[in-house]
Amino acid sequence: MFNRGINEEFVHALKEWGHWGKILNDSDLFIAIRDGYVNVYYQGCSIFKISYKNGRLTPETHYKYLVSPNVQNPYVLWKGDRPAVEERVNEILIHGFDLELLKKSSSWYAEDEKEGVHDILKSNGNIVDVEVALSPEAELEAASGARKEKGRRVAHRIDFAAIQAKDGKAWIVFFEAKRFDNGDLRSQTHKPAVFEQTEKYKELIEKHLPEFKGSYGKICKNLVDLGLNRIDPLVKDVAANPKQLEVDSDVRLVVFGYDKDQRDGKVWNEHKKTLENHFGNRLLLKGSPSEFTAGISKYSLKVAA
Repeated sequence: MFNRGINEEFVHALKEWGHWGKILNDSDLFIAIRDGYVNVYYQGCSIFKISYKNGRLTPETHYKYLVSPNVQNPYVLWKGDRPAVEERVNEILIHGFDLELLKKSSSWYAEDEKEGVHDILKSNGNIVDVEVALSPEAELEAASGARKEKGRRVAHRIDFAAIQAKDGKAWIVFFEAKRFDNGDLRSQTHKPAVFEQTEKYKELIEKHLPEFKGSYGKICKNLVDLGLNRIDPLVKDVAANPKQLEVDSDVRLVVFGYDKDQRDGKVWNEHKKTLENHFGNRLLLKGSPSEFTAGISKYSLKVAA
């Protein structure tokens, strides 16, 4: 079951929250609408999970992001068999609503790949979702704000989704993003792990097509109603007429994070041919993620640079 969206009362409560304007005006943050709650992301880290229960707004932050990045002495003394944390709690923890401190603290946990995705999000106002959970386990992780150890993935989570125009219609299109050095892009058997990964995503999307159409129609409306100022006109069109939205289940592969020498290398070009043969024009290549708009802001065409 795939369900997304928040109700009008929740939207109103967010807009009345004294800190909401600060979140909206911070171009480094990405707001993701979930099933009855909202995640606020920075470089792939959910620094807020915001719920609305019994008429009350409930913001939460994972404890690890609340450790102040400005602690001068990281060592805590022990007194007997207990660390003397209480004596330094005001120094160790973030006190007060300070987005810059929260971002700096959470950046300790940001993975290189997620930092690249973050740059892509900032460059494309038509991206409406990130960390798209397609399984209950992935949904739970997204809700908690916790992350797995580096190098490990939770199955069935697509990196981001965007609204694109094609043939006079609006489409929700999904993207799996990987750094150039990700081992899932390579295989000695000519079947890299990313093939099976994206094929599984396609299968799950097609299994729940009506749910995706309904959910992303709600998401677009929620994002517009919440007052996001960095939003593509196409998203506003979908918000006004959600029934027009179509779903493209063919997941795109975005590869970034390489220099000219790596791009032109003989070994990589063999792997690239394998990816091109499988993905065709769904393979998007760009050295710098911050420059990645072609193929994402518009319906995917083959991009290589």
